[in-house]
Amino acid sequence: MRQMSLSKKSIHWLIGFALVCLCWSATFPVSAVTATNSPDHITLTWMDAPQTTQTIRWRTDSNTATGWLRLSQATLRQTAEYRQIEAQTRTWQTNTGVVNLHTVNLTGLKPDSVYSYQVGSGEHWSRPQQFRTAPDGPAPFKFLIMGDSQSLDYGVWRTTLHKAAADHPDAAFFVAMGDLVDVGQDYDEWEAWFAAAAGVLETLPVMPIVGNHECYTPERRFSRPEYFNAQFALPRNGPPELAGQVYSFDYGDVHLVMLDSQAGEQARLIPDLLEQQKQWLSVDLAATDKRWKLVFMHRPIYGNKPDGILENLRQAFEPLFEQYQVDAVFTAHDHVYARSGKNGVWHVATGRTGTKTYKTVEAKPWNRVFINPVERPMYMSVTLSGNMLIVGVFGQTGELLDSWELHKTK
Repeated sequence: MRQMSLSKKSIHWLIGFALVCLCWSATFPVSAVTATNSPDHITLTWMDAPQTTQTIRWRTDSNTATGWLRLSQATLRQTAEYRQIEAQTRTWQTNTGVVNLHTVNLTGLKPDSVYSYQVGSGEHWSRPQQFRTAPDGPAPFKFLIMGDSQSLDYGVWRTTLHKAAADHPDAAFFVAMGDLVDVGQDYDEWEAWFAAAAGVLETLPVMPIVGNHECYTPERRFSRPEYFNAQFALPRNGPPELAGQVYSFDYGDVHLVMLDSQAGEQARLIPDLLEQQKQWLSVDLAATDKRWKLVFMHRPIYGNKPDGILENLRQAFEPLFEQYQVDAVFTAHDHVYARSGKNGVWHVATGRTGTKTYKTVEAKPWNRVFINPVERPMYMSVTLSGNMLIVGVFGQTGELLDSWELHKTK
């Protein structure tokens, strides 16, 4: 395992940034936080179509046996007319204690509409929040991509996420590219991650994928990404054994596919992990009629670490990417930004949003652009509008680092 490190220049840069943005300088170290009877870790995802559904999950202590959601198309502060929906509640044993997870999967919503909601029970309720359903049709939209957020201190992740959300208030959702935390089976890590993301997750849906660190225990053994699966309510349309880890969904005229590239970590537990996905992916891509096809997976086929090309991933997926004319494959893992084109498919490494950096990565012959963001975290925006896909790559403070476009002729 590589150890997390920051160069002296990185430390100086972070200190300077903290002085400029004092309001976002709070630290979120990895340490235990006790759940209470007040809801927290409120998170928007989708299990079904974004046009007519919204999934909301939150956490309480284990003594809070029930959860409820209040829903209205008016502002909850202005009206007492709302629907109250009981959540499905699950008691979950973590390595630091027992919590309850409450989930409501709203259905039958109106497309392109704003809803207000609160979650809680008894006298303990969250603040009113809002979400917007997706348009019913191929309307233009934007989403954000956030690279590896694993950290020793999740304050950097908080700053990057909150700055991205503030600078792109029109974003419909964001994709978290795996390695959300450093030790996936340690609940203290997730406490820090959710605490840092609070204030965004309640209004901006996240659609995450599994990284290799989601498969690590505190003893640094390999496991299934159980804590990831427990906390994120995601589509169940992938291979049955990989439900929630592998899935796809449509938003507008875009088909998004989320893969699990952790064949090494899960080799003993799911020996045919790549083969299951290969069979499913062939059917999934053949079935879509969306204009754009985008794939997300944590490990890159064409990486920037010394090992370069990952042959097992290339053999499993690249022929399908080319056969079904996937437009772009977004990856993470190497904590760099890079883009390459091969046989009509763009391969794009998405940088990092946390503290961890590598000095051993390097530009490869297949890269058209390469940035190792040792000095700054970064994020990406992707705008889809008709026959155009427009990508912006931004540093943590909002500066534009790269941009590019794809155009379709039909």
